[in-house]
Amino acid sequence: DSGSGKTTLVKLIAWYVSPNSWDILVDNQNIAEYNLISYYKHIWYLTQEPSVFDWTIRDYLLYALKNEPAISEVNKVIKNAKCEFIYGFPNWLDTEIWEKWIKLSGWQKQRIAIAKIMLKNPNIIILDEPTSALDSISEQFVSEALKNLFIWKTVIIIAHRLQTVKEADDIIVLKDSQIIERWTHQELSQIADWEYKKMLDLQTSF
Repeated sequence: DSGSGKTTLVKLIAWYVSPNSWDILVDNQNIAEYNLISYYKHIWYLTQEPSVFDWTIRDYLLYALKNEPAISEVNKVIKNAKCEFIYGFPNWLDTEIWEKWIKLSGWQKQRIAIAKIMLKNPNIIILDEPTSALDSISEQFVSEALKNLFIWKTVIIIAHRLQTVKEADDIIVLKDSQIIERWTHQELSQIADWEYKKMLDLQTSF
């Protein structure tokens, strides 16, 4: 449910906020004891509205990378992130991204944000409602791009739309900041009186 603590939880994991009590353990280590600069090299948090700058697509993709990748690698990432639409722009990678993505649609900005993550190649990826603003067709394309991104990564996804999480290894249902259900999609969808099954039926009943 909205307000159940999902975004707060991932902000704690990403160390955007620190807990008043308890500890956040990553790889059995308390992240309060980490060097945060070192920690942030291994993690990427994609919010519902990706932060952007008044730059070109190239500038955005390469920002904060330790080494500039070869153009062949950039092109490979663009393909895996389903961002081939970039090549339809007159200036390709040098297309200006105006403030608040004025020149890009919702699904375009999400795919470019995914391409950025692929180039950074972090070990831990946090996605907050990555397909919430997309129509069903765009959601399918973005979901395919995400599958390419997830290989050999630890991925945490917040989602109301169960299509986004049905292939997850571990699904956690939160309510009032408490874990009320936890299993895989296959198991959760079999239990009629559980919250997950009720949500699934509502989203697939039509």
